[in-house]
Amino acid sequence: MKKRILSIILAASMSAMLLPSVACAASESYTEQNATLIEFSDGSVTAAGAYSGYEIDGTAVSITEAGTYVLSGACADGSVTVKKEVTGVTLVLDGLDLTSTTTSPITINKSAEATLLAAAGSENTVADSADANDESAAIKVKTGGTLTLGGAGSLTVDGNYKNGIKGAAQSSITVDELVLTIDAVDDGLSCDDALTILGGTLEINAGGDTVKASPDVDDETEPDTVSKGDITISGGTLTLVSAADGVQADGDLNISGGTFDITANGGHETVLAEDADSCKGIKSDGTLSVTGGTFTIDSADDALHAADVSVTGGSFTLSTSDDAVHADNALTIGAEGNDAAVPAIVITDSYEGLEGTTVTVYSGDLDITASDDGVNAANSDIGERSDLFAIQISGGDLYICAGADGLDSNNDINMTGGTVEVYGADSGMDTAIDYDGTFTLDGGTLFGAGMIPSAGTQAYVAFGSTMSGGMGGGRPGGMGGMEGGTPPEGADGEAPALPDGETMPDRVERPDMPEGEPGSDPEDMTPPDGGQPASPDDMTPPEGENGERPASPDGMGGMQMESALGISAGSVVTIQDADGSTLYETTAADRMSGVIFSSDAVAEGETYTLLVDGETVETAEAVLGVSNDTGMGGQPSGGTGFRDVQADAWYADAVQYVVSEGLMNGTDAAAFSPDTSMSRAMLVTVLYRLSGEPAVSQDSGFADVAADAYYADAVSWATEQGIVTGTSQTAFSPDESVTREQMAALLYRYAGEPSAAGDLSAYADADSVSAYASDAMAWCVENGVLNGTDGSRLEPAASATRAEVAAVLQRFAAL
Repeated sequence: MKKRILSIILAASMSAMLLPSVACAASESYTEQNATLIEFSDGSVTAAGAYSGYEIDGTAVSITEAGTYVLSGACADGSVTVKKEVTGVTLVLDGLDLTSTTTSPITINKSAEATLLAAAGSENTVADSADANDESAAIKVKTGGTLTLGGAGSLTVDGNYKNGIKGAAQSSITVDELVLTIDAVDDGLSCDDALTILGGTLEINAGGDTVKASPDVDDETEPDTVSKGDITISGGTLTLVSAADGVQADGDLNISGGTFDITANGGHETVLAEDADSCKGIKSDGTLSVTGGTFTIDSADDALHAADVSVTGGSFTLSTSDDAVHADNALTIGAEGNDAAVPAIVITDSYEGLEGTTVTVYSGDLDITASDDGVNAANSDIGERSDLFAIQISGGDLYICAGADGLDSNNDINMTGGTVEVYGADSGMDTAIDYDGTFTLDGGTLFGAGMIPSAGTQAYVAFGSTMSGGMGGGRPGGMGGMEGGTPPEGADGEAPALPDGETMPDRVERPDMPEGEPGSDPEDMTPPDGGQPASPDDMTPPEGENGERPASPDGMGGMQMESALGISAGSVVTIQDADGSTLYETTAADRMSGVIFSSDAVAEGETYTLLVDGETVETAEAVLGVSNDTGMGGQPSGGTGFRDVQADAWYADAVQYVVSEGLMNGTDAAAFSPDTSMSRAMLVTVLYRLSGEPAVSQDSGFADVAADAYYADAVSWATEQGIVTGTSQTAFSPDESVTREQMAALLYRYAGEPSAAGDLSAYADADSVSAYASDAMAWCVENGVLNGTDGSRLEPAASATRAEVAAVLQRFAAL
């Protein structure tokens, strides 16, 4: 019986090599003269035509020889199997609706090779049963098999038991110019060894990964240690909705084209549990290389993730509740020396925008929004700090708006070109520019705030509150540093006790202390061995003492400050040279307490003006980075980097310590202001950070502590622990200077009020120590934390200076 079926029209871009020669009939039609026609029904299968390489057993068809086999009809329980090692097979689906209740409706057996084509204009469905499938996929390619899918029709695959299309060990699957729809309980389109997508329209909805290449290395009987797990995508339109990863490769993942719309686990608004399975947009355990394509990714986990990531082309719109682009090792955007490599990346929602052990930007247009760091050089597996960490920018346009640090390196930042406009939180440890090593500025245009460059050949100008050394770099639970101008005068500050059950953390080994100290702070003292006790429950401080938290004065880094520059979101910020020419102008995305600006038009020693909404706010002189030889914290090796802290000053080592630990920083770019008094807010905040910033459950209750003040949580914590009571029932007096005895009381309570056997009688002014501070002063003296100002006087009511606080913190942390 002759039976003419619908012709198959292959898309122009499909290679004729996909078809055996007999399939390329001049008539573009399949008949019994050039193919074998196989028609399914629920009770039987009929077949006739040019090829006899088939066997029929009820509704099960086995293909035993090469040839073109056209499949049509509907069957509720049938199957097609290309037998082991048979090659040269083309299966043409022309109106096929095939379901199997026990196995895969279509199977390519071991080492077999087949091409599966959807006839032009035809609609086809292949489905397995939700109850059982001994191959765990609607279309299965067994070990060593090869399957190519194509055609100008459509194919719907329902993986009701587990997977949609699955290739086993050492198998390969290729998709080209096919309208392919897959719904799967687990993975959609999966292959252990090599998966290639050349084109087509793919719509995949999966309870696991939508597109996947992952060898089964954990199989107890036959672990797959040979398959590569590689994915290559060069074209097509892919709409992927997954409960797990959108595209996932255990090996390398290379994308050079295509249009992608990926939603992973509900998108960026999904809140993940700590032990949640991976649900990234595009993921590779090897190298992820993207040279082209258009990507819209909304993922609960990272949008792009790999061991190494290289993005040299493509257009991206990324939304994620975690990192937008994450590399465990190297993350590279653009290509060195390739002007055509200009990826466009818009990150609308992310925790961290770009993260890698190293982050290198050669070119590209990047618009990054992040709730934490915008660009972060870090890797928790390596450690908090490492010489491996670096951010390197030599080109491109970067616009960064971050909820924490904008540019954040746990070691170095190197900028030699490009344009960077960067905003950070301007509070806590967070700022627009943060680094732990050296920031070398050798070119490009920079507009931001935070830590100033510490080296380089290109001059910069700093306005307002800036930070003079690296201290943070994404450090988890980091301590805030002190930044900005001069701290306010007047205020008591005390030391909070630790939360119940906690002991004071071991910070660092105690450095050698200076011998003797002139003037205001204790002499050389060595604290006793041993740790410090846990904080007692519910302590109530004695009355009459001030223990409050200060308002954020200029001079306190890592704390929210009202911008003296008057820059807030929407402000028009302009940088002009001495001739009144505009070098840079932008509309601020957020508040800024300081501004750092550099371009090739800025010359060392020249004066520049900052205007906000057309009004002159400040002028400053351009300078170069302070040193090219830095120690930890961005400070020059062998010194503090502050012009008012001499290397032989008694407090020099202490200043170096508090800066490197992120506890304090300069009051401006080059000054520490060691003789300036410390406020109550400052000291309470520093100790709160030293404790690890535990969560607080209620407001402090003080009328002069605004809910959005940088020290609000610190005061609430200290109040909850009974460490501070305020200067009255309703006032904390955050801006008052902390006295020496108040400082001792705070530290004493923070240590848990250990027993003190110290004797203050040797000091002429011992009787002037307040009753509430008597035990605290005795304990501090006994343990070498505090001593007389000249060996004979304690000066308990004198204001504690920043130098004194630095020295006391260093000694206290060594206990």
